[in-house]
Amino acid sequence: MGVPFLFSQEQTSDPILSYENSALEKNLDSSRYWSLLLHYRDPIFLGKSKSEIDGKDFFLSPNGHKDPKSELIATIRSFFKTPTEEELGETKLHPLCKYPERFRWLDSQLRFDKSLLPSLKCERYNNWIQALNPASIKLIFASFYLNNPASLFGHNLLKIGSENSSRSEILDYAVNFAANNAPEDSALAYTIKGLAGGYPGYFSIFPYYYKINEYNDIESRDLWEYELELGPEDSKRIASHVWELGSTYFDYFFFDENCSYHLLSLVELGKPELRLRDQFNLYTIPTDTVKLLLEQEGLVRKKTYRPSLSSKLDQKLLLLDAQEKRKVFEYLNGNMDLPEVLDASDGQRRAYVLDTILDAGRYQQSLKTYSPEQERRYRNVLLERSKLQFPPFPEQPPTVSPPEEGHGSGRLKFSRGESTLGGYSEFAIRPAYHDFLNNDRGYVPFSTIEYFPVVLRKYDSQKNLALEEASLVKILSLSPITPISTPVSFFVDVGADSSMIKREYQNEKTLSYLAGISAGMSSWLLQPVYQKDREDYTKAYRTTNFNAEAGGGLTFSNVNSGSSLLWTFSFQLGGKGRANGYYPEGMLIAPQAAVFTGCSFGDWKLGLSAQYFAFSIYGYKDDFKVSPGIRYSPSRNIEIRLEGKLQKYYEEAQLSVSVFF
Repeated sequence: MGVPFLFSQEQTSDPILSYENSALEKNLDSSRYWSLLLHYRDPIFLGKSKSEIDGKDFFLSPNGHKDPKSELIATIRSFFKTPTEEELGETKLHPLCKYPERFRWLDSQLRFDKSLLPSLKCERYNNWIQALNPASIKLIFASFYLNNPASLFGHNLLKIGSENSSRSEILDYAVNFAANNAPEDSALAYTIKGLAGGYPGYFSIFPYYYKINEYNDIESRDLWEYELELGPEDSKRIASHVWELGSTYFDYFFFDENCSYHLLSLVELGKPELRLRDQFNLYTIPTDTVKLLLEQEGLVRKKTYRPSLSSKLDQKLLLLDAQEKRKVFEYLNGNMDLPEVLDASDGQRRAYVLDTILDAGRYQQSLKTYSPEQERRYRNVLLERSKLQFPPFPEQPPTVSPPEEGHGSGRLKFSRGESTLGGYSEFAIRPAYHDFLNNDRGYVPFSTIEYFPVVLRKYDSQKNLALEEASLVKILSLSPITPISTPVSFFVDVGADSSMIKREYQNEKTLSYLAGISAGMSSWLLQPVYQKDREDYTKAYRTTNFNAEAGGGLTFSNVNSGSSLLWTFSFQLGGKGRANGYYPEGMLIAPQAAVFTGCSFGDWKLGLSAQYFAFSIYGYKDDFKVSPGIRYSPSRNIEIRLEGKLQKYYEEAQLSVSVFF
């Protein structure tokens, strides 16, 4: 039988000390909810848990970021302290107003005597929470945007739904977590700093229509909304904690402490029994976050699709016949006047054509500002459409797959092949994310977005394992040209690969042979020595190169046609930087031309990439790399490939099995 906890006379005469002792008796400092409020996380390996919040002003105790007990005591004491003039005027927030969720939870556990607390109105917080009027929570997934390094994997945010049913949903507020990067930072600088935690990450809140405009319209990104099984009380707790986080920051890491990871901590606050962040120890990717929430039984109540401007346009074009599409494109290009567009069609079909022109016009304006003449023609369509009392296009099913239907972001690949150097076995690992031959369901068709792929190979004739290929980042964006827009496709690859090097036999190497003959030695004695020396010198060697390459060009494709057989063809020009131990000049930067083409049907996909490198400008032989492949996917997370590679002095073919996770 335990000894009952007794207060001394001194303790009972000090109510604040009594609350502190009661909190420690109840072990509130080690409770799950207190850890969530302080964002404590256990280390992956050894060491003590500590907060992931890096802004020290968030904590009331000097050791609060690593000592939850001292932060608990300091928090209880702070609630009872006399407010300063600044705190009364709310130019500075008293802890009661700065930490409303801490107070609510501790009050529910300790039952504070309100007469002992300072009388504060906390108008700033109360006005803020009343404007939100939280009643529900949705996780939002914004699809991939290959032109921005921050959005290569998509993006997550939370939407706080209002209890006011008469208010439009787009007037709700969205919670965003993002790096506070300098606008002048280049894409490469952003990537490097983002990987190393070089930016502070902040929570912010925006009207949802602002994010719809940014993602749906300006960047043409689809939005998938997942309504969570969280009620008004849960939603208010989350919103109150967002208020608490507004004055602090986290070190932002592109793969780990990113938008997906920290939003999960808010969801856990709504349902503390969930341990979502524990599922991600090395990296957190927005699509994986969506899949994890869907795996929690009963957590996702409903899914809604909000198509981007370009997706809406694709949906409309699929419902038009060939003649109607021609009218749309001819009018947009200035080759047809409005009376011709309206000619020989019934009112409903005219409305459909005009709606398509209007969406296409908005899409064009998101890419480039309209000229005065284009603005005039656009307004004429608006005016004509207003005269037609016919409904718009009926709602159509998505033309793209939701993110949860895609393969896992990580991949293990096991291969066996034959090559110019003999047989080999190969192992490859890729933490993220998608390549040209992968199944495109849930991803951008015929794209490549890879971070840190590593390929290790063991030739049967060699004893040691060798690095065949590795990349820091590899991106291939193939945006097809259409009658409405002409986007530029591009590729970027920074990393290492292997190629064959073969020296040219130099004339001075023959001098010793000629000197021997001049000295009267028989040529049949010197010839074997000369021939061996020549073969050793001109032998082809497999070498590892450091590469940095990029290119741009145009792509032709039918990916938005609605066909079950999809194809793409892209021609690009660019440059390739290559460095290895055989180039005395260091890194050579040579022009290159590249072709990327492929087709897919169901679970099958064919692909071919061909690159030609003009190293002859340095006096070396030009090089090339041709990589054909065919892939079959028996299930979402399994694929089988037959691939080849053709380079100067080298050929290979391999069969592989990949497992996604």
